[in-house]
Amino acid sequence: MKRRIAALTMAVAMAATLGITAFAEDATEATTEAAASAANVEDLTIAYVPTTMNNPFWTAMMGGITDKMEELGMDPSTKLVTVDANSDQATMNNYVNDLIAQEVDAIILAPMDTTAVTEALTACENAGIPVINVDTPVDASDKVAAIIASDNYKAGVLCAEDMMSRLDEGAKIALMDQPSGAACVQREQGFLDTVGDYFEIVSTTDTEGDTAKTMTAAEDVLTADADLAAFFCINDMGALGCVQACNAAARSDVLIYGVDGNPDFMGYVEDGSATASAAQQPSVIGANALETAVAVINGEEVEHDQVVDVELITGDNISEFDISDWQ
Repeated sequence: MKRRIAALTMAVAMAATLGITAFAEDATEATTEAAASAANVEDLTIAYVPTTMNNPFWTAMMGGITDKMEELGMDPSTKLVTVDANSDQATMNNYVNDLIAQEVDAIILAPMDTTAVTEALTACENAGIPVINVDTPVDASDKVAAIIASDNYKAGVLCAEDMMSRLDEGAKIALMDQPSGAACVQREQGFLDTVGDYFEIVSTTDTEGDTAKTMTAAEDVLTADADLAAFFCINDMGALGCVQACNAAARSDVLIYGVDGNPDFMGYVEDGSATASAAQQPSVIGANALETAVAVINGEEVEHDQVVDVELITGDNISEFDISDWQ
């Protein structure tokens, strides 16, 4: 049976008389019933505000949210409000103000800009609406009830270690990053801390994790440096742009690394067009975020920083995973 990455245990503090109770992906039936037994849980309205819906990662996360809502007796078709900021923080801030006016009970949010989102977080704080921050940690961490994210630093480390095992010291590589996203910065930092001065980094380009922008940047790098050995991209959508650029340039020798475990990208890892992806678990993040939101609304204490593990998928181990779906 193909395996999936195990969900990292999430700790949630229950009422004082119950003490501290550990929550995991395989939480007991009693735990789920406890979360659902709070007064009128089925009447709660939750808002989901991702960076963009133009990326299947966020759709997969929403799937985890809706599955957990149904498990708790909530109706996602009427009690989940979703908006698409289309990767624009000003638009997201406006949507959040609209959600406050609608008096939603909690907001699950992934910012585009970790600093500029503070305006929206302050508005939520003033309105008494808890925010569960997912995927990309905000700068104003004191204004969110919890941060639930993948181990982004580890994702960069895993890609770096694998790349170093395949390439000689001094090989030329290029980075495709996104400085506006804290999660992306953490991935890049994990990569850089691990490789040190092992490689010659010929360029670093902010492509916002966008396939088209990354493809154009990758074409420029390939043209400028015929000896380029590898690309490290902060997400799979960017890595897909590198795959397209390398295919157009007939450069099958260039290694390509991404982060996400996007099923649409896994086929390229499987056929050798790409090298690896540090796979995340968006559905687990979504489920944990919904469960945490309900706990916060019910006045329970929750763990503020919750980390979900990642694992590197390469052509060597891809047969061990179900790549038809997110991990």
